[in-house]
Amino acid sequence: MKILLSDSNLITSSKVASLLKSQGWEVLSASRWSKAKELIENNSEVAVAVINLEGFGGEELLENIKKEKPDIKVVAYCGHKNLNLQQKAKELGAEVVVPNSVIVSQVVDIVKALTS
Repeated sequence: MKILLSDSNLITSSKVASLLKSQGWEVLSASRWSKAKELIENNSEVAVAVINLEGFGGEELLENIKKEKPDIKVVAYCGHKNLNLQQKAKELGAEVVVPNSVIVSQVVDIVKALTS
């Protein structure tokens, strides 16, 4: 399974990528939304996108994915106090929205639940 990981925070993205790869999944990483969009367009087998909404265009990426590739499941994350952004992600179609503080500990279980 291919998973797109879009996060400009190198510490979080490396931890999340490592956990996803440990499950045998292929991780396509992008720190900017334009690169993430390119990866989605060129990899038709992407099943899940894990997107940090804060930073370089996470909202735009989520919106574009759900418009152009609605079959891709989206896990979105952002600061736990950013309730407006969490609500916006739900409105844009993210299947799961979690705070930054739990993405590392729960990403594998979330992806498994979305793809089973």
